[in-house]
Amino acid sequence: MLNDFFLPLQLQIPLGGLLLSMLSWLLLEVVGRRCRPRSLLRGLLLTSRLSVAATCLLVGLGWWLALQLDPLVVNLERDGHEVRELLVAIGVAWTLVRWRQELQRDREGYAQEILPRLNEKDRLFLYDVIQKLLTISVGAILAYEVMQQLGVSAAVLITAGGFGAAAVGFGAQGVVSNSLSGLSLYVNRPFIVGDFIEIPAHQLMGTVEQISWFYTQLRSPDRQPVYVPNIIFTSTPVVNTAAIDNRRLLIQFSVSYDDRPLITAIVAELEQMLADHPMVDQAKLQAVHFTGYGASSLDLRLLAHACSSEITEAWTLQQDLLLRIGDVVERHGASMPFPTRTLLLPHQLSPAHTS
Repeated sequence: MLNDFFLPLQLQIPLGGLLLSMLSWLLLEVVGRRCRPRSLLRGLLLTSRLSVAATCLLVGLGWWLALQLDPLVVNLERDGHEVRELLVAIGVAWTLVRWRQELQRDREGYAQEILPRLNEKDRLFLYDVIQKLLTISVGAILAYEVMQQLGVSAAVLITAGGFGAAAVGFGAQGVVSNSLSGLSLYVNRPFIVGDFIEIPAHQLMGTVEQISWFYTQLRSPDRQPVYVPNIIFTSTPVVNTAAIDNRRLLIQFSVSYDDRPLITAIVAELEQMLADHPMVDQAKLQAVHFTGYGASSLDLRLLAHACSSEITEAWTLQQDLLLRIGDVVERHGASMPFPTRTLLLPHQLSPAHTS
């Protein structure tokens, strides 16, 4: 009697979907809670609960409703399997989207977990690639399923490809160029997320925050977001200052003309100071030279390289060198000149100047 009641309406399909929805939520909840706290597996399992459970419920309900439709109104050639497959594809895509959101939530922690052997920059680069692949997978799944539902043939795809080529010829060059340039950035890796770059031709600079298919987002030194089309990076030179192995410091300073006999001793002490300085890279060129006779001073130059590539450490070293240069000059009894101007009032001028 129970079968006679259910089978005409095929209620076992929506009830089965409801049961499967509840079981999937419970299973993901239990297994997820047993995973290590803050782990990637725990995050993915728990974030999948809603999409997986809802998909099971909607697939059962949608398939059942499709079977109730009048064939004269909507003709489903495969007894509603088309609806089921479409809903499953949407559910899979939805789950992948939620996974991508979860990966973005704790970017650095998850990257450290799944790619522990790589350095920080390479780890974040590959992590960004994984997120991009998830996005591509979502688009590919939905596009394939839509084409399957529409019964798109190879001939139609070829025709669409012809129209696509014509669209490129009439105005989509920029979109295609930017997307291909974005792909080139991932393959060649002239810079990655976190690098500080400069584009001299366009007077742009900033820290790379995101590399998308069509543009790259920079954060300028004054914290303004800058969106740069990817085609710029393949057509103009880019300076990646993050790839510097050592920061070079070039400090210009001067002494008075009266201090010319002291220059040799000043240079010698500064050279010894560089040789003993713990923050100066001894493997790189370092020098102190007398460079010329200025308009009102004797000009000198100090060259050194910091041990680190970090700009903040280079600034610290530069400050220390400037202070030490002043101490050395003062210790030798020399002085650093500064521009002066003498103003003669009319009553102070000689008769020859007033005539």
